[in-house]
Amino acid sequence: MLNKQFIIKVTLFISLCLVSVFAYAEGDNGDGIGQTIQIYTRFHSFLGKPMWLFIIRDIDHDESIPYLFDIERGDNFWVAFTYGRNYLITVSQMKFETYRSRYNQFKQYKINNFCGLESNGRIIKAQSMYITINGDLSPYSDTYTCNVSTFSHGNFTIVNQ
Repeated sequence: MLNKQFIIKVTLFISLCLVSVFAYAEGDNGDGIGQTIQIYTRFHSFLGKPMWLFIIRDIDHDESIPYLFDIERGDNFWVAFTYGRNYLITVSQMKFETYRSRYNQFKQYKINNFCGLESNGRIIKAQSMYITINGDLSPYSDTYTCNVSTFSHGNFTIVNQ
């Protein structure tokens, strides 16, 4: 019999694949992309299999844009886009999954509001972000540091050929 946790993971993966088609970053009228969030990590080590769920709510276009980042190495660079200039960060959740083979035991840890990025209803207006995360990634916040810089980012255009 299949493990219940395995079935949940497969269902979640298939759902994310179907939703990812709608998360393609392209402006409505070909007018480009609103704001960017650039994320750079320098992890010395990390616990288990970390996954970072990051959801942006685009206020101008009334859309939610989900991003799921799998952390498989220490140095990573990701870019998250918004369609408009005004947005909220509704979810920033880091999950760790560990497996102890000796006891045949799975364990999961969660950090809600990872790096303090959730805007909690405060609209971020015409500001892009550059986020740097350093250290050892674990469920304990004293093992890593998050540096968040905001800057005005007027026009960022991606051209379709």
